[in-house]
Amino acid sequence: MPKDAGKEARGRVLIIGGSLRYPGAALLASRAALRCGAGVVTIAAARTVVEAIAGEDPNVTLFPLAEAQAGVVAASAAAQVSTITNERTRALLVGPGLAHAPGTDDFVIATLRNARSITTVIDADGLNALSRTEAWRDALPTKTILTPHDGEAARLAGGVVPSGAARVAFAERHAREWGTVVVLKGAVTVVTDGKKTYVHDQPNPTLGIGGSGDVLGGAIAALVARGLAPLAAAATGVWAHGRVGALLASEIGESGALATDIADALPRALREIVEGR
Repeated sequence: MPKDAGKEARGRVLIIGGSLRYPGAALLASRAALRCGAGVVTIAAARTVVEAIAGEDPNVTLFPLAEAQAGVVAASAAAQVSTITNERTRALLVGPGLAHAPGTDDFVIATLRNARSITTVIDADGLNALSRTEAWRDALPTKTILTPHDGEAARLAGGVVPSGAARVAFAERHAREWGTVVVLKGAVTVVTDGKKTYVHDQPNPTLGIGGSGDVLGGAIAALVARGLAPLAAAATGVWAHGRVGALLASEIGESGALATDIADALPRALREIVEGR
């Protein structure tokens, strides 16, 4: 990063998610994105959700969206999202904590269609919205990173995710078929664009906590915003997330770490990359 780099040089991330049931998911993702060096992070959520989380983190900007009912984003709100995903938004993260209600699937699909050229990370309820939609691949932006766990991947693929070496081949095959980067999350995480593949084989129960996946999604989005190509951003995010698990395990043990702890330790892991340790 140049010495004179300002917030625009670090990139803007827009996170679309959150619901009254899962208000923390978007906050965790935003915290991770900021900890991974994004310049500006905005959460776009249903108006009632924005009111609920306002003030929780002074580092995050908020954008309220029209809602169909309290805490449920309206399908028509996709048009609002497109007004703020201007040329300055470098990465989108769609899905953390969005939940499922009438209209949310239509909102997700319309938002993705509008994104077009913005590199987009799709996680959690964003992935579930895809799996309930016919011909969902047609809606994907040009550069898309999907971050499913095995259950979400099975729903997207319409079949069971195999184990062992076949799991790696499954991820590679579907990355090619879908035209995306796939981050197949688990004790062993596979990152692939179908041509080049990275396997993170360092299982760590410290990371097995609610919100850990939201942190990973935010980290990957920030690395995209900072200029990394989708595959490199995904692989770097997975490595840093895993490294944080090892750091926390050595300091406080394998249980008791919070998702906020994982997010807050990300700069230490990224520093190891920069310093070549």
